[in-house]
Amino acid sequence: MTQAPDRIKLPFHYDAGRMLDELSSDLAKPFLYYSVVMLTVPPDLSAHTGASRAPSKDNGDLSDIPYTKSIIDGFRAHTVVTLTRLLRLEAGAEVQEHTDPTLGLDVPDSVVRLTIPITPTDDVEFLLNGDPVPMQPGECWYMKLNDPHRVLHHGTQERVNLTLDVVPNAWVLDQLGVAA
Repeated sequence: MTQAPDRIKLPFHYDAGRMLDELSSDLAKPFLYYSVVMLTVPPDLSAHTGASRAPSKDNGDLSDIPYTKSIIDGFRAHTVVTLTRLLRLEAGAEVQEHTDPTLGLDVPDSVVRLTIPITPTDDVEFLLNGDPVPMQPGECWYMKLNDPHRVLHHGTQERVNLTLDVVPNAWVLDQLGVAA
């Protein structure tokens, strides 16, 4: 496979406001620092290591979030979706620099994480290899998360992203503009 850049904006755009409207009741629940809402989960969550390539199943009834579910199902129509989550970060919080060893195109038998910001991101810096990734609500991004990355949240409102872990099959690679 050709060496891919550490960040790629995919050719998709979603209605972040519509997703936020669907999710507002779930997001009203209090939380501290960082929280995760699992929308789909691996068949055996207890055995999930972050590199599972097994298709996920809905984590309960997603009928109350039909637009968000349609995004997940849109990816399911083309590749294996192994996990989807809403990641919430408290205002003013920081995610320390780290790596996710199983989340990069250069990792054999990996999955890749696609990120769709839902809330405005002007006060959020997502740094990958020390450089900001200019993600905007509704955009879909691949990032090479087995490289060092961190998040600095300078704002006063929580930040929410939808993440989809997917198997990088030929369709995904084509969307990324990466040769197999």
